[in-house]
Amino acid sequence: MKWANDQLNELKNNYAYYISHKKEAEEYFDMDWYLIHQKALNLKIPSMKINKKCGVFLGCYVAERMLSYIFKDVKRMPNGNRGFDFICNKGFKIDVKSSCIHKNNNYAFAIKKNKIADYFLCIGFDNREDLNPQHIWLISSDAIINNKKVRNMIGIVIPNTVKSLAKYSKYELSDKLKETIECCTTLKNNKGENL
Repeated sequence: MKWANDQLNELKNNYAYYISHKKEAEEYFDMDWYLIHQKALNLKIPSMKINKKCGVFLGCYVAERMLSYIFKDVKRMPNGNRGFDFICNKGFKIDVKSSCIHKNNNYAFAIKKNKIADYFLCIGFDNREDLNPQHIWLISSDAIINNKKVRNMIGIVIPNTVKSLAKYSKYELSDKLKETIECCTTLKNNKGENL
């Protein structure tokens, strides 16, 4: 079968999404998932489930999946949903952000002046290889940080120092950190197949 250029571009740009939405892929490409998957393999399009260097691996595959296991009764939005990733059981829109410790010893979470989300769930990991959660913060979009509402910020940078971590302790979900660690352990042990 000959693939049209727009189909190839769609596959390259959205293969990670289609892995979790196979029926949607079959409808869009009008073919069996096996053929779609084989084409992606032939094009060497890596799955975010196995490619830890992929930009969406940490955010979509790890952090967003963890939230749905840690918090009960949340409605998960499709990958790429604008402005937020979940709606909690109280109707709040939650945007999940993740960061590994950077070389300059801080966590950086991209907010991008998001005025849609009600809360930002920020998960700080040690590194992409080990994926050990270190911190989990739930920050309201109305919170004031550095004299600005979070919703008006480009990003939040949290230095990994005792003083800075203490400043953000009011947002930290220490009780959820243990569950987050357990979820990550399961994710690593199962290679993500059951999540």
